[in-house]
Amino acid sequence: MATKDPLIINVELLEGTKLLQQGNLDEAKTSYEKTMKNDPENLEALYGLGIICHFQKNYDVAQKYFGRVLDIHEDSVPVLNSYGLVSAHLGDEETAKQSFEKAHEIDPDNLDAQKNLADMYINTGEFEKGIQSYKEILKENPHDIDTLLTVANLYMDVDDADSAKFIYKTVLEIDPENVSARANLAKI
Repeated sequence: MATKDPLIINVELLEGTKLLQQGNLDEAKTSYEKTMKNDPENLEALYGLGIICHFQKNYDVAQKYFGRVLDIHEDSVPVLNSYGLVSAHLGDEETAKQSFEKAHEIDPDNLDAQKNLADMYINTGEFEKGIQSYKEILKENPHDIDTLLTVANLYMDVDDADSAKFIYKTVLEIDPENVSARANLAKI
């Protein structure tokens, strides 16, 4: 059995995180795996490996890594959010929705979890909940371009061109060079 040397674990863990931030996934994975040999329940290494698998579209393995972290630390908002994302990629919309809802319940101000939950509501046909979620996001973040564009696109989906046009113009006031808003406004 490997002994836990905190210095080695920390060096490998820090190296893995640095490599992941630089986009060097293979070397980051190697560093995280070295950490795991010395500390099989290292939450940061498990999460890092999950992120790498998610980037590599290996969603089932990513879900297992995130699940292991949640078994130990069930209230981690970033991990719940990541777990929800890979669950959605795997077609498990109910698990994804539950994960986003729990993340939002724990940290109502987490914008990523809010957006993912709103998207999931729309994708699962819970339009009223989705619209309410987007309204909450925009109430707190009125200049959030991604959410504004999503809402404008939803208006286009229901043939409400006037509302979509208003939002696209709002986006262009915030970001005059926004290609998506400009292109969609031209279509109207």
